[in-house]
Amino acid sequence: MVSVDRDVIQGKRTDRQSHLLLTLTSLAVTLLLPLLVLSNQTILFYFNGKLYDEFLAGRGRSEPSGKVVIVDIDEKSLQTHGQWPWPRDKIAAIVEALDRAGAEAIGLDIIFAEKERSALRTPGDDQHPALSAGQDSVDPTVFVDNDSRLAAALSKSPVVLGYHFHFGAAPFSQNCLLHPLVVTRGSTSILADDFSLQARYATCNIETLAAATGRSGFLNTAPDIDGILRQVTMIIAYDGDFYPSLGLAVVMKAKGIDYVGLSLDVDDYTLQLRESPVPLTSKGRMLLDYRGARSSFPYISASAVLSGAVPVDALKGKIVLVGTTAVGLKELRPTPFDPLFPGVEVHATVADNLLSGNFLYRPSYALAVELLAAIVCGILYLLAVRRSGAWRSLPVFLVGAFLLISSSFALFSLHGLYLSPILPLLVLGGNFTVLNFIKFRQKEVQAKKQIAELALAQASIIEGMASLTESRHKETGYHITRTQEYVRLLARMLQEDSVYGPYIDDGMVDLLYTTAPLHDIGKVGVPDCILLKEGKLTAEEFEEIKKHPGIGKEIITNIDKKMGSHPFLQVALELVYTHHEKWNGSGYPQGLKGEEIPLAGRIMAIVDMYDALTSKRVYKEMYSHEEAITIIEEHDGTSFDPRIYKVFMDHHESFHQVGARFNDTNLPRR
Repeated sequence: MVSVDRDVIQGKRTDRQSHLLLTLTSLAVTLLLPLLVLSNQTILFYFNGKLYDEFLAGRGRSEPSGKVVIVDIDEKSLQTHGQWPWPRDKIAAIVEALDRAGAEAIGLDIIFAEKERSALRTPGDDQHPALSAGQDSVDPTVFVDNDSRLAAALSKSPVVLGYHFHFGAAPFSQNCLLHPLVVTRGSTSILADDFSLQARYATCNIETLAAATGRSGFLNTAPDIDGILRQVTMIIAYDGDFYPSLGLAVVMKAKGIDYVGLSLDVDDYTLQLRESPVPLTSKGRMLLDYRGARSSFPYISASAVLSGAVPVDALKGKIVLVGTTAVGLKELRPTPFDPLFPGVEVHATVADNLLSGNFLYRPSYALAVELLAAIVCGILYLLAVRRSGAWRSLPVFLVGAFLLISSSFALFSLHGLYLSPILPLLVLGGNFTVLNFIKFRQKEVQAKKQIAELALAQASIIEGMASLTESRHKETGYHITRTQEYVRLLARMLQEDSVYGPYIDDGMVDLLYTTAPLHDIGKVGVPDCILLKEGKLTAEEFEEIKKHPGIGKEIITNIDKKMGSHPFLQVALELVYTHHEKWNGSGYPQGLKGEEIPLAGRIMAIVDMYDALTSKRVYKEMYSHEEAITIIEEHDGTSFDPRIYKVFMDHHESFHQVGARFNDTNLPRR
C-alpha cells in the first residue's frame, strides 16, 4: 500500500512539473514571439498588407457613386489630334467643353510646368530662320499664346490644377503659386509646422495658369513598402500651410467647401469635411476603398469630348478627372485589385471615397489591440489545452484561428476597421507548435521509459521462469547465462554469413538473446527423480526427458493466447520446441530434418550441446573445451546445420572465452 501511495505521489509530482513546464513555455512564446516580430515590423507589415488585400477582395467590390467620370487622353485621341504634349489650346477646348456639359468640377492630372512656345502662329513657320538660333531669341509674336488661351478657359471653369511635392532638398529656388487648404482652428487642431509630413519644394504649374484658377491639389501617390498602393496622402504641410490632394481639392470645388477641420487624436488625424469625418493615419494618409480593377469608373475619350460626341447626361453634375492612359504616358500603380492601375483613376477613387462618406481605416492603436489580443489568445489556448492531448489542441487551434480571422473580417466588412489577426495567429500557432512538441516529447520519454520498464519486467519474468528449472537442477549453475551469451555471440557471427545474414538483424539477435533462457522451461514438467538422477537414464526415463520440449511449447502457447501474437513469443516457441532436433532428422520431438528446423532451434542446438559438455551435470563430469570440440566434431553433418557448425568451429575459441568468463566457480550467485 505504501509503494502504491508513493507511485501516486510521484505521478502527481510529475504532472505538476509537466504543467509548470507547459505554462512557462507558453508564457515565453506568448510574450517573446510578438516582441521578436515587432523588432522587425517590415515582415509584420508585409503580411498585414497581404491579408488586407484578401479582406478587400473578400468583402466584394464597392459600387462607385456614379458621380465621377474620367476623360482619357487615350490612344485614339493621340491618333486623331497628334502626339503628346498637345498645344494648350486643345486642353483649353477640353476644359471649355466639359464646362459647357455641366461638370461640377474638373481635375487635371497634368502639370504645366513650363511656358508653351511650340505652337506657331502661321502654318509653315516651322521653317522660320530665327528658330535655328533657339526659341529664346525668336520674336514671341511668331508663337500663339496658348498659355493665355488656357488661362482664360481655366478662369471661367471649375478647374483644379495638379502639382507634385518633393521631400528632398530643393535643387533650385522657385516661386510656386499654390492654393493652401483653409483649416479651421479648433481645440484639437494642429499647426502645419507640427504636421508629420513636410514637403521641401514642388513641381508646379506656371503662374499664368495657377493664377487663373482658385484651387489646386498635389498628385503625390506613394505605394506601401511592398509596392502596393493601398493608401493615398490627403494633406501635406509646406511652408507653413496645409495643402490638399487633387482628389480632396476637386471634391471641395464640386461641393463648394471652402475650409476643413483637422484634428489630432494620439497619432491619428481626422479631416472634417463638413459633416463627414475622414480618418487619416499619422502620415495624413487615407486607406483607399477601391471600386475594383481598372475602368471601374466611366471613361470618355478626349477625342469624343473635342468632337462633341459625348451625351449631355454623361458629364452634367459630375466630377471629371482628366488624365491619360495612352501607352508611354500613363502612370501605373499596382493595387490590391489590379497590378496596372492608372494614376488618374487613383485620384478618381479618392474623390469617390470622399463623396460616399464610408471609409476604411486602421487606427494608431491597432497594433496595441493586436498585441493584447495575441497575449489573451496565448493564455486562453494554454488554459484550454494544458491538460489535454495533442488531438484536442488541434480543434482548439483551428477554432481559435477561425474566430480570429472571421471577427477581423467582420469588423472590416461591416465597419471598415482593419485590425489584423496576424499577430494573434502567430502566437496561437507558436503555442500550438511548441506545446505539442513538448507534449509529444514528454510522451516519447514516457513511452521509452515504459518500454524500458516493460523490457526489464519481461527479462525478469523470463529469468524467473527459467530459474524454475535451475532451482531444481542446481548443478547446472549458470547454464542460462552462458547459453544467452553463446547464442548472442553465434548470432552476431551469423550476421556476416551470406546466407543467414539477411535474416538475422539486430532485433533478431536481441530476441534470441532474450528467449534463450526459456529453452529448457519444459523441464519443470519432468519428475525430480528423473531430472536429478545421477546415473544413466533408462529408455523409459529418457522418453520422459524427451517430453520437455512439448511441455515448454504448451507453456509458451498458453502465454501467446493471452498476450496475442508477438515476435518474442514466436522465437521463444521455435527455440523451446526445436532445439533438440537434428540436421539428419534423428532428433526429437518431431524428427524435423535440415531446413525444416527453424533457425532459432538450429542455433540453440549447438550452443546447448557445447555448454552441456563443458558444464558439470549430476550424471557426468565436465569436459574441457578441447574435449567438447572433439565430441562436437563427431556430430558434423548429423546433428548441426553445416553452415552454423562451420561458423562455430571457426570461432570456437571465442566461445571458450565466454565460458571461462561465466564459469560456475568464478561467477557469484545472483
